[in-house]
Amino acid sequence: MSFLTLDRITRRFGDHDVLRGIDLAVERGEFVALLGASGCGKTTLLRLIAGLDHPDSGVVRLDGRDVTRAEPAERGMSMVFQSYALFPHLTVADNIVFGLRARKVPKAEQAKRLGEAAEMLALATLLARRPAELSGGQRQRVALARAVVSHHPLCLMDEPLSNLDAQLRAEMRSELRRVQQALGLTLVYVTHDQVEAMSMADRIVLMHAGGIAQVGTPDDLYERPASPVVARFIGQPPMNLLRLPGETALRGVRPEHVAIGDGPWECAVVRSEYHGADTLVEVTCHGQPLLLKHAGRLRVDAGTTLRLGWPAEREHRFPA
Repeated sequence: MSFLTLDRITRRFGDHDVLRGIDLAVERGEFVALLGASGCGKTTLLRLIAGLDHPDSGVVRLDGRDVTRAEPAERGMSMVFQSYALFPHLTVADNIVFGLRARKVPKAEQAKRLGEAAEMLALATLLARRPAELSGGQRQRVALARAVVSHHPLCLMDEPLSNLDAQLRAEMRSELRRVQQALGLTLVYVTHDQVEAMSMADRIVLMHAGGIAQVGTPDDLYERPASPVVARFIGQPPMNLLRLPGETALRGVRPEHVAIGDGPWECAVVRSEYHGADTLVEVTCHGQPLLLKHAGRLRVDAGTTLRLGWPAEREHRFPA
């Protein structure tokens, strides 16, 4: 039996269906990312798992136990928020063990868990400081340490890295994945950032308009998108989707698979962007925009005609 299961979960606010029959199974020790654009329902779903809200219908089970109507404290899980949710008047050490004190965990056990978490997350020299004296990355590590010391087997995270700059986000992605694997945590992670999902998650749940568009490994979603919605969301830049004359189905091809040379399509250059490692070129193909990614520097002027093609095995077909 899966560690966390969601069966036919629905949630409605007024006349708006926020969640429409969500089915999901999460295995013990798995890192699952809930990915999607703003308003797709991913944070609402996380709140239902946490017990901060309740579904209109459906069942939430944790380790075989029905927790659909249980209070958050009864579910045995920890949460890490986008805002860190640290107490400004407490030291780092006191913030980390706050939940343990509330649960009346013996002081010796508190000290033991604090020491382990501080060593794991490089916080040992910061334990006497207060949150205002910390950088954004350090505050996020404190919030993570508080989840770690709880020893809850399930951890929920809601956009925890979104307030950090790009370099810190990259560092914390690596740190977070390392800690999750070291502790064997079951982690459900909400994000709108596909880089976070692709680089950390064992599986991605791509949500769209209150439903699940596709569930799979990062490779599944990138290489085998189930629909145009998935194809357009996953990838930077996203997959090209074209409807050629006389065809009803959409053809899909990723920009890095489009080649300049002896292909069958004559396309006019609209613009090009040099990114250092590669050049991104936008062309029009049968009146539709198409992007290609060329390794290194490619100098082409707007209006230039290029003959393009791509390997048949790299093409995707989506029925109309």
